[in-house]
Amino acid sequence: MRLTSALVAAVALGGVGTSLIVTAPAYAVDNPCLAVEATTPAGDTGRASAPYELLGMAAAQDQVERFAPPRATAVRVAVLSSGVHDTDGAIRVAGTADESGVGGEVTDPQGTEVAGLVAGAERDDEQPVGIAPDAQVVDVRVYVNRSSNEPREQPSTPNLARGLSWVASHARQKHIKVAVVPFVVRSSSTLRAAVKAVQAKGVVVVAASGDRPAAGAAFSSEFEDPPAKDEDAAELYFPAGYDGVVAANATGTGDPAGALASVVKNSRTTVATPTYDAVSYGLNGHTCLVQPTSTAAAAGVVAGVVALLWQRFPDDAAAQVVSRLVNTADGTTDDPTPLTGAGIVQPYEALTRPLAPERSGEVERTVVQTDDDSRVTAPEPATDLLASTRHNAVWWGLIGGGLLVVALMLRPVLARRRRG
Repeated sequence: MRLTSALVAAVALGGVGTSLIVTAPAYAVDNPCLAVEATTPAGDTGRASAPYELLGMAAAQDQVERFAPPRATAVRVAVLSSGVHDTDGAIRVAGTADESGVGGEVTDPQGTEVAGLVAGAERDDEQPVGIAPDAQVVDVRVYVNRSSNEPREQPSTPNLARGLSWVASHARQKHIKVAVVPFVVRSSSTLRAAVKAVQAKGVVVVAASGDRPAAGAAFSSEFEDPPAKDEDAAELYFPAGYDGVVAANATGTGDPAGALASVVKNSRTTVATPTYDAVSYGLNGHTCLVQPTSTAAAAGVVAGVVALLWQRFPDDAAAQVVSRLVNTADGTTDDPTPLTGAGIVQPYEALTRPLAPERSGEVERTVVQTDDDSRVTAPEPATDLLASTRHNAVWWGLIGGGLLVVALMLRPVLARRRRG
């Protein structure tokens, strides 16, 4: 167990009736991860991760532990964000790169929150945190907040393009199989080329489909206004809008405000996942809660599921891994929606259903073909091979019967003639 619990200590001082009670920070706290700073008093949340339970992660992780082939190198996930703060092994960081152009201490919690959702170690009370706890994180910092007192610096398209280019250059050497981008920027030819370069190295790119800012909060230096609630953000938000990128949206499960208060509609959404009250790590090295609903967190959860799939099926191509993820979601690939895409991810199904996707990701499916111009009619009667025989037999029967009747009528007449 990695972290120690908070204790309550009483120290009695000399003197009659004089005592001093020193109380350590409470063990159970419900700090939202985005509000935790490095100086926030120590204390873990005592609550279990709601999305972990909803997604059935215990059964999914058990499948991986039992059936995944042994690997010499852990699956690694590049987290392109504000930097990952690791304290006492809470998150296994296997490499770092700084493409922010600023450097310094990690002061923005997003990168740490997302990395914890992907691969956070279990808490001191053995409660699970990360979706793929055996995975390792490669911290690729692409933006920095210098301090909490300064206006928040927003991610930029050029910085993200540089970060993705770094991933493409180091993917094979560092065994990076997943790259997660928990924010949105505007499109550019440089960014598109960087995404394609990463994908060409066999890396699955998972990106947030787009968060809606809280009331009164700045949205982004790159976007004047967020989309309206019924507006499609597909042509505005990137890299989620690029082909082949797994765009992760978040459901409002458990969130009193619901999903639309926190996320935008995006017809490029690939899959969705619950995020509200997920457990991750904050900048103080202790566990915290993911609030409110967030597509940034959804990208972290989905990236963790993809890492589990890589661990279970190490010989799969990237398209095959994505196919397992998408074709086992609880919706349908034939009718995706702008909030959930092909549906909510089903990790256990993705790990166990015998899909056998091709290297291209295609899955053989049975398709019922119908003629849209045809009208509903009664079924044609079956061909009666003995119809003509029966028809002839009826006529011969009638003729024979008629002759018999005539013979019986003529019999008395013929008999009288013979007697005469």
